[in-house]
Amino acid sequence: MTEHASHISHGKGVIRTRHHEWYSQRWGNVGPRILLIHGTGASTDSWKPLCHELMSETQLIAIDLPGHGKSRRPLAGKSSLEACVNGLKELCGKTELIPDLIVGHSAGAAIAVELAQTLSPRIPVVCINAAFGQFPGIAGVLFPYIAKIASALPFTADVLSRAAQDTGRTAKILKGTGSHITEEMLDTYSTLFQNRQHVQGTLQLMADWDLDRFLRTLGTVDNTVTFICGEDDKTVSAAVSHKWSTRMRHATLHQCSGYGHLIHEEAPEQIAEVLRRVLSQSYCSESDTI
Repeated sequence: MTEHASHISHGKGVIRTRHHEWYSQRWGNVGPRILLIHGTGASTDSWKPLCHELMSETQLIAIDLPGHGKSRRPLAGKSSLEACVNGLKELCGKTELIPDLIVGHSAGAAIAVELAQTLSPRIPVVCINAAFGQFPGIAGVLFPYIAKIASALPFTADVLSRAAQDTGRTAKILKGTGSHITEEMLDTYSTLFQNRQHVQGTLQLMADWDLDRFLRTLGTVDNTVTFICGEDDKTVSAAVSHKWSTRMRHATLHQCSGYGHLIHEEAPEQIAEVLRRVLSQSYCSESDTI
């Protein structure tokens, strides 16, 4: 595995690109580099349990998606899949960051796959409960439209963020993912959902999101992709990961029973073991080609 010069400071910070201001967190300072991309409505904090498992042996860099967490909300249209990928590619160039592995959760998995294809050499990807699909039926037409309206109304985020002050509501939402997370992580999400900018940024990403082109070309991806899915995921069916693991050229599937959509928070030790295996296999492949 190659060593890279470190140009991202330890801890936390903001990295500016043409259309975005990316808030980042970093754990660890030795070993292979792992770039972590969270899903819709989450933040870099969702990776903390996993990072604590791996920080002694890897360098982990997590970013807040546009408008999420502490990343500033960009102009309309700049939270799309294409805009996120272009922005992260620019970020990697500015910081001389060449990841050894890119990990994406839910919607972040689509960004991870697209980004990996733009970087050289071919970087392996791990997709955790990948949200590779449009909303079914009429929802596919109406939901992005409703999100566009909601993100444009100044009072929408205020109403939703005030509602999140009821921790019982937040707990109910998270329970609906099929996951059982710690009280500490529940408090983290409760604080996050009370952040007006975060709510507005989440709505904007939903409004900008369109996977039509991504899904049409997904079967041609040459990067090695490892799917991890939780059998009890109530947000994105495990069938999605099963489907694409058989349709992509270099894909494998790791299924975990008893866990839901936030499996990387519920069972970080299991996810860490899969990441170690992927990195080891990638290292072996590099050695074979030398």
